[in-house]
Amino acid sequence: MLIAVIIINVILSLVFFFVAWRLRKLKQTMNRVTQSILNADRVTYDVLHGTPAALAKGELGTRNLRTRYQQVELQLLRLRQIVQLLSLGQAAWLRRSILKRRPRKQKLSKRL
Repeated sequence: MLIAVIIINVILSLVFFFVAWRLRKLKQTMNRVTQSILNADRVTYDVLHGTPAALAKGELGTRNLRTRYQQVELQLLRLRQIVQLLSLGQAAWLRRSILKRRPRKQKLSKRL
């Protein structure tokens, strides 16, 4: 009977030793996985941390560019109006010059 108890104790000890060994391996694997996840989180944070500031800066630049574009459009419109006025003035001046150069026909008198 004593030998049976010793054999059962040895078998139980070996089973629990095997379970403890597998749990230790599982713990090591879990530690490696945890480290990998933490490293990935750290790298992702480092990459994406500056994104909101960069987006805000880009948005501000876009807003400023739109404002400047509107100002340039107004200036271009005014410039077109000035060029049209100058063109109109030039056309009127050319007509006037042509009319001055042409000899006028003398009217025949009706008294003959």
